[in-house]
Amino acid sequence: MGRRPAVKGLYMFGGVGCGKTMLMDLLVASAPKEFQVERTHFHDFMLDIHGRLRHTKGESDPLKHVADDVAQGVKVLALDELFVTDVADAMILHRLFGRLWDNGLVLVATSNRAPDALYEGGLQRQLFLPFIARLKEACVIHNMNSPVDYRRLAQHTRGLYFLTPDRTSLLYNAFLECGEDSLAAAGAAAAGSGSVGNPGPVNVAVAMGRSLKVPQALGSAAMFDFDELCNRPLAAADYIALAQKFHTLAVADVPRFNAANRSAGYRFVTLIDVMYEHRVRMLLSAEGTPFELFERVITQQEARQSGLSAAHSSRSSSSRSHHSQSSMQMHGFSSSSSSSNVEDVVVDDQLGFAKDRTISRLTEMQSIEYLLAHAKQFAPHMVLALQEMHHKQKQHD
Repeated sequence: MGRRPAVKGLYMFGGVGCGKTMLMDLLVASAPKEFQVERTHFHDFMLDIHGRLRHTKGESDPLKHVADDVAQGVKVLALDELFVTDVADAMILHRLFGRLWDNGLVLVATSNRAPDALYEGGLQRQLFLPFIARLKEACVIHNMNSPVDYRRLAQHTRGLYFLTPDRTSLLYNAFLECGEDSLAAAGAAAAGSGSVGNPGPVNVAVAMGRSLKVPQALGSAAMFDFDELCNRPLAAADYIALAQKFHTLAVADVPRFNAANRSAGYRFVTLIDVMYEHRVRMLLSAEGTPFELFERVITQQEARQSGLSAAHSSRSSSSRSHHSQSSMQMHGFSSSSSSSNVEDVVVDDQLGFAKDRTISRLTEMQSIEYLLAHAKQFAPHMVLALQEMHHKQKQHD
């Protein structure tokens, strides 16, 4: 008998809210046990791979050993948000997945980027290109771009995103309410941090023996200032540790992003990705709506359309700034944004593409549908109340 042809996987890419993750989750929910499906986020998967590599000793080819170990327990890998920015990930993906595919693993992946746009502009990208070629061989590539963001069709609730002048105090009160509610539901003795009405600091274990100090924790809720989470050298591993410890996270004083806080913007994008993947309930106080937070972050193409160039993110003449401000208003920037110094604009393709996903996810995280999913996983006592609220909203609509 001839060898059976390898089963092709599926790589779905497209804009935010077009249903990529929903389709993948339907596959995971309906697949029979013999498919041995593992569903995970790209951040989590690569963190696990690097952890296994560190603990693999005495092997002539550690990466091959780790890949073979993964393939033993998984036939179908459902990988959400394949988005490569880390050079350490980029340099091992070809050999890692080459070995997994040789072992018969089937990859089902979602991404905001087409295969040819992965790791675009990254260091030593020529070494990454063989992974793209093999990905195209191993998977059916399906473009799911749609003009509709279905997440934004969800109805929103109040009390999760605070914009008013007293937003910090409102956020703190909401954090206390969520923390006390989790303690009441689980029993104060079992909750493990703080006591009713008295949040306190705790340390959370992070990968590689590190720990992260949480300044305020109460039950299953934690609260940070934005700078404590995104203006320090933290990464996905820290945020994953938080998501595994707390099911509600409050973040105070999220700023508008510009050239001065670009790095913090990248960390905020990663934070929201991780919290969304783990269905964490997010409470935020911010200087603007999700769209306004990122309105000064644009791609190279948007910069060209607006009369800006990459140089404007670091310098510009007064005459060209006046022209650029007029062009920015024509391309959807607010009047307050255009009246600010054009030098504040961030021209960055990676952050420019990622911002749409973050805006969409921040929007969805305020919806009844998201809160219902959160409640079913972490707060079953809230399910009936949320279902009733959802029913009333549908009747009102």
